[in-house]
Amino acid sequence: MATDMTKPDQFDRELLQMFTQEVRERASDIEQALLAIEDAGGADEKLRLQEQLLRTVHSLKGAAGLLQVRGVEGICHWMEEILSVTVNEQFVLEKSRLDLLLSAADAIQDAAHRLESGEMPSPAHGESVVDALKSAVATGADDPGGRSKPRPPQVPVRTSDTDGSMRVSADRLDALLYRSGELLSFGVVIRRHAEEASLLREHARKLRSIVPESAALAAGIENGLRQLATSLRRDMRLMHTVATALDHEVRHARTQPFAEACKGLDRVVRDMAAASGKSAELKIMGGEIEIDRSILSGLQDSLRHLVRNAVAHGIQSPEERRKAGKPERGRVLIAAAISGDRLQVRVEDDGRGLDVARLSKAAGEHLKEVKDEAELLRRVFEPGLSTSATVTSLSGRGIGLDIVKRNVETLRGTAEVSQVPTGGAAFTLTLPLTLAMVRVLEVIAGEHMFTIDTASVQRVIRVHAKDFAMSEESGEISTLTGPVPFVDLADWLGMRSGRSDTEHAVPAVVLDAPGGPVAVLVDSVAGEQELLARPLGPRLAKVRRYSAGMVLADGRIALLLNVAALAEAAARARSTDGARMPRTIPAARRKVLVVDDSKYVRTLVKLILEGAGYDVAMASNGREAWQQLLDDGADMVVADVDMPSMNGFELTEAIRRSERFTNTPVVLVTGREALEDKVRGLRAGANAYLRKDQFDAQHFLETMRRVV
Repeated sequence: MATDMTKPDQFDRELLQMFTQEVRERASDIEQALLAIEDAGGADEKLRLQEQLLRTVHSLKGAAGLLQVRGVEGICHWMEEILSVTVNEQFVLEKSRLDLLLSAADAIQDAAHRLESGEMPSPAHGESVVDALKSAVATGADDPGGRSKPRPPQVPVRTSDTDGSMRVSADRLDALLYRSGELLSFGVVIRRHAEEASLLREHARKLRSIVPESAALAAGIENGLRQLATSLRRDMRLMHTVATALDHEVRHARTQPFAEACKGLDRVVRDMAAASGKSAELKIMGGEIEIDRSILSGLQDSLRHLVRNAVAHGIQSPEERRKAGKPERGRVLIAAAISGDRLQVRVEDDGRGLDVARLSKAAGEHLKEVKDEAELLRRVFEPGLSTSATVTSLSGRGIGLDIVKRNVETLRGTAEVSQVPTGGAAFTLTLPLTLAMVRVLEVIAGEHMFTIDTASVQRVIRVHAKDFAMSEESGEISTLTGPVPFVDLADWLGMRSGRSDTEHAVPAVVLDAPGGPVAVLVDSVAGEQELLARPLGPRLAKVRRYSAGMVLADGRIALLLNVAALAEAAARARSTDGARMPRTIPAARRKVLVVDDSKYVRTLVKLILEGAGYDVAMASNGREAWQQLLDDGADMVVADVDMPSMNGFELTEAIRRSERFTNTPVVLVTGREALEDKVRGLRAGANAYLRKDQFDAQHFLETMRRVV
């Protein structure tokens, strides 16, 4: 029998360190997901969580295969076998299966502890759990056995650098980058103050000429303001120089060669080709390009999926390649290039290409009904869609490309697919160079500011009523370069448009998007500038319409729009009563008090409600909200549950106990998913209980109208 562990001297230690962190994080994710499935109230929720768990296990299996950690790879493979059946056949895991999968998660966690202590788990790691998983797959028994092993204590890894360098955590570099970005943003504030001082100086000059008796006083004020404006401009230039230099150094410290994201992929190609009786090699171009660490980290999982997909689906067997007049050895190419302020990564193979007929069949369509092959090709990113005829340990589940699309959108990028004319398929990922400072176009919709990454903006045009036309399937705008599908931003966000007269020209932003350009109708275009982007956080992670929050010069927050989601909205647009300008939404002048300890959540809900015609007040916790109710009143309350001082349950109970507000509608919008929490909220007196992970603006507004 193989020894329990071996020293990992033969492995690249840096790559192994990255993998160790991934095993630790994903093992914890798997355990939490299994516990969430066990605690979930309804079957639909359990099935949704099981599908998410399948994706996590699938990703970890690919990472383990990259490092040839066969023990972890084997555990994940057999976990995937069990989970894929539950997803495909839509049944909920029984407790015995959950116990077995938790045992498997323990075995993965044990492997993470061994890796952290500098030891490599053997191929036989978790052998008893693997046998139990195999038995469950083979027999379908409810309780095939398999119990958790006690976890060994975590051994800290100590590192020491004596070559004059030191290790700085990624979190600290991220913090430095955000601080330098804030410094650059503050420069805009100082410039505005300098402009205000210059304006006041001009007013003082005019005052001196109008009122002669105050000339001396006005002259003194004018001189003071001139000196202030001069000082502010000087300080602004100095701070801008220092801040720019700091920002440059921090960004440089965060960069790594693109080749780092490709480490170990050559082994993936070789091992997968050997396992499937093929011959293939990996070629990397642009490996020397320096890119931001956050982009590099986010790319690794996507590149792994694309390379596996190329070998599994694209590269043919040596015999097939000979018959096609190709070299017996297939080639997978990964090429990186900088285009403007974007990074483009192309993963291409010289195989058979995408089988359009099989893809059409997998998508549930007849080939003769497909008018646009490019649109059909883009459907490979849909979850559960695979062109593989069989399911193997390498492919066939229709998971990998869906993960790629989600990962790339999280990085505020886009993913496209195309056929290679000489044979093969190509996937092109377009990503920003950094996730911190973003050059954006500021637009107004529904009297609120939003931003669009200028890297996706093709041009800004004005659209007249005569420019609106209808194709057979969707509304379009006639432009000088041809018809373009459109989406009205205010309408899409459930807001009332600020356009007072739809007979006049409407501003539209034409975006470069997967599948071609789309036009976004807005109320006005406010300008263009570089702003600091902030993550939306876990509570809003599933609100796909927005990619980040932007901090404006005056401290307000403007949400960064997701270009991919806008493009999909334009593609889905349909009309049944002819071409027309979008209609506005009637106002309902009621006052709503929005209560949430997250500034982003408060801002998002405020935008939705004000767009629908409500007056909105805000509070950051239950106690502050109760005081506002006593002082100013409100027609309705929308509240989170988990808040400091007074939570949403307690606030609801206080409202119901009050003679003044006992009939005031209360809607709880919370991240709590458990059925008992919903029951508690309704018993406390809430009129509706909505979950943030299932939040939909239209459903939210319908709920508001219903509870009035």
